[in-house]
Amino acid sequence: MSPNISILIVDDDLIKIYSIIKTIKEVTSTSLHIDQACDITEAYANLKVTKYHLLISDLLMPLHKDGPLLPSGGIILVKELYKERKGLYVPLYILGLTQHEEYVTNFNKLWHVILYESENESWKSYLRDLIFHIERIKNYLNSYIIETIFVEGKSDKIIIKSTIDFYFKQLSPSVLIETLATGAGASWVERKILIWAKSLNKHIDGKYIKAIGLFDNDDAGEKSITNILNVINENSAERRTFSLIRTESKYSNILKTINEKGVLLKTTIEDLVSIAVWREAEKLGWLTSRPHFAFLHLSKDNIHSEYFKNLGFDDDEIFFILHSVKDECKEAFANLAITSQENLLYVSYMLKNCFFKLKLLDV
Repeated sequence: MSPNISILIVDDDLIKIYSIIKTIKEVTSTSLHIDQACDITEAYANLKVTKYHLLISDLLMPLHKDGPLLPSGGIILVKELYKERKGLYVPLYILGLTQHEEYVTNFNKLWHVILYESENESWKSYLRDLIFHIERIKNYLNSYIIETIFVEGKSDKIIIKSTIDFYFKQLSPSVLIETLATGAGASWVERKILIWAKSLNKHIDGKYIKAIGLFDNDDAGEKSITNILNVINENSAERRTFSLIRTESKYSNILKTINEKGVLLKTTIEDLVSIAVWREAEKLGWLTSRPHFAFLHLSKDNIHSEYFKNLGFDDDEIFFILHSVKDECKEAFANLAITSQENLLYVSYMLKNCFFKLKLLDV
C-alpha cells in the first residue's frame, strides 16, 4: 500500500474545490486525504491533529464560522502556523489560490500565491507540477486512506469508537472515525462526503475506498443528505464511494415501540443509548425537555405526560419521549454511556449496518 497525499483546503467554494481535486487527479492515481475548512479556526483544528503535505488556501476568509471575511485572513493563518504555542503541524508546502487578483501581489512575499480562474491553465499547471513533486517525496509522511465514518460531533465519536471496541474489536484497525473537536455538525459531514466522493480513492485491487456520512435523524441531517444527493449523480462512480446513514429509530426497540404507538421523533445518537443511562443522566441534571420541533405530526399542546399515558405509553416510554440531552452535557453523557457494553447495544445495530455498507461485514 502506497502512502496517500494529504491536503488541507481552506476555502468555502465547493465548485473551486472540485476543480482543484479534478486537476490533482489528472496527474496522480495516489489516494488523496483531503480535509476542508471554511475559516481560520476550523483550519487550526485540522492542523493540530494532522500532518499535511500541502495546504491550499484562499486569501480572504473569516476568523470563525459566520464571521466577516478578512482581507488579511490568509496572512493570519500562515503567520500563526509558525508560532510554537499554537502547537500546529506546519505543512510541507503552502499554496495561496485566490480568484481576487488585487490580493495576489500583496501576499506573494509570504508564500506562493497564484490567481485562480476556473478555465485558466496557469494555476492548474503549477498545481500539477507541485503534486507530481509531492508524490515523489510523500513517504516522508506515512499515512494511508482507509474506510472512514464521518460523524457530527465529539460525543458521537466517543460513542461510536467505544461501540466498535465492545462489539466489533476485530474491525477497529480497518475503519477511521472522523469529526472536529468542536462545531462539526451536519454541514461538516456533508462537506467531507462531497470531497471524499470527488477524490475517488481506490484500494490496490481497484475497488473504491468507502466512507459513511452518519447524520442525526433531524432537519439538519435531512437537509445535508438532500444536498449531497442533489450534487452527486446516482449513477456516477462518485456515488459508489459512500453511504449515508441516519440515527434512525429502527435500531432501538424502545424507539420502534414508540413509533408503533403513533409518535415519531427526530432522533440523535444519544437516543440509541439504553434507558438506564438516561435515568442516571436525569439524576445528574443533564437532561432537558425534548423540543416540540423534534416531534413529527404532533401538536405542541399534546406534548405532556398525561396525553401519552392516555395513549397507552408506559413510564419508560413517556420519560424517553419527553426528554433530550442538553447540548453542553452530551460529552459527559457519552462518557457515561461507554462504561457498559449493554448501554450501546442499539448503537451496535446501527454500526453493523455501517460496516455492511463499507463492505467490512458480509451480513
